Amino acid sequence: MISTLNQTHSDIIMRYVILAIAIILSFSSYSQEGELPALRLSDSFSKPYRVLNTTISDKSLFDQYYNDTKLTLNYVIRYHFYTSINLSSNKNELISMDGTKFNLSSKNAKDLTDELITLVSKMYVGRKEFIEFKKLNKNK
Repeated sequence: MISTLNQTHSDIIMRYVILAIAIILSFSSYSQEGELPALRLSDSFSKPYRVLNTTISDKSLFDQYYNDTKLTLNYVIRYHFYTSINLSSNKNELISMDGTKFNLSSKNAKDLTDELITLVSKMYVGRKEFIEFKKLNKNK
């Protein structure tokens, strides 16, 4: 009876160890994830978001604040401008909702964000997003 209890106890401990390892591995693979999905989707086009392909591989570089706001670059891009971010890409480019590709010349996260916002603000759908973003930040 005692050996059966010890075996059951060992089985339970082993299951917890395996579960803990699986959880740790899933978090580490998430932190290395190459895509940060758009936080909002638009109903204006068949593809409901833009894609920012960037050579930047460290997503934490997008965690700095945008200008004088309390919003991170990551949040501004993904929420206010309906854009996912693909890290570790071959080049910096923006793919619009209609599929048009725009090469971006900026190399760092802040400049890429500024360039993206300028570009999107000139787009038909993006103009409205830009105006709403500027109004929101004017009130703060």
